[in-house]
Amino acid sequence: MIENYKKYAFIMPFVGLFVSLLLFVYFFGIAGPGEPIWAAALYCALPFLVNTICFLPVCIYFKVSKKSEKHT
Repeated sequence: MIENYKKYAFIMPFVGLFVSLLLFVYFFGIAGPGEPIWAAALYCALPFLVNTICFLPVCIYFKVSKKSEKHT
């Protein structure tokens, strides 16, 4: 069970990057960003940022738990 969670946690930033790229293509290539370009860019980058921010604590937890297993 924990191995599946590790795989899911490792894939999260890549899924966020893929979704962000799709949003960039849609907003800047197809629909046009409109007036506040920075807001559209931030909205497009949001999936990658959120998934990466959620990934970092999980990654740190697994590294710390792996080190504690070696010491016991």
